[in-house]
Amino acid sequence: MSNSFSLLVAVVEDSPELLADLVEFLNLKGFVAQGFENGEAFFQAWPSTSFHLLLLDVALPGISGLEIAQRVRAQPNTRPPEIVMLTALDSSGDHVLGLEAGADAYLSKRSSLQVIEATCHSVRRRFERMGEAHEAPPDEPAWTLHVRDWLITAPNGQSLHLTHAEVAVLSMLFAYPGKAVAREALLLRLEKQDTLSNLRNLDNTASRLRRKVLASCGIELPLRPSYGKGYTFSGRCGLAA
Repeated sequence: MSNSFSLLVAVVEDSPELLADLVEFLNLKGFVAQGFENGEAFFQAWPSTSFHLLLLDVALPGISGLEIAQRVRAQPNTRPPEIVMLTALDSSGDHVLGLEAGADAYLSKRSSLQVIEATCHSVRRRFERMGEAHEAPPDEPAWTLHVRDWLITAPNGQSLHLTHAEVAVLSMLFAYPGKAVAREALLLRLEKQDTLSNLRNLDNTASRLRRKVLASCGIELPLRPSYGKGYTFSGRCGLAA
């Protein structure tokens, strides 16, 4: 089983500050997180985007968190995501209502970010055990990077225009598919010095690129952080002039 499996996390939270903090934190921790300010926005993306985990605020405007959980569980012909309720409602009665609506876990909003991260890791391990993470079969369509046009084409045929930095990073990763490329080597390709600030900018570039591809192409970019080593592109890929 590959250790590079990235968990797709949907965060539904009506507080813009908390939503931004959760999405940023999870992306920095190696997950692929996407934020939604309400249930209506979430249902525009799901089920066409197959999230593995739903971090769900209960007290939402419009469609309540409990109703979102019930609708997700009732959707036919799809594998529903794991549901973690993240809420300020701490009474045992509220917990029972959330679990009856289909939640797999119930966390207080006072929970630390480390507890939320640990919960996400637990879900990731569960998916890995169930065989959700798998290597791309040899005949799976490849990702194509059009270097001259600053464009990437996903296996489903959808394309996205990239920045110069994104093209530079991907072109090096595409040259060594399936192998970890050191962050220092990627900075050298970007003509940047090996400083803490530039390393953070590189990590932000990778996280932003994964979010852009998922939002525009509807498919996860198999760009994985290899902790202590750098980044790996784990899918089939090819370069076009």
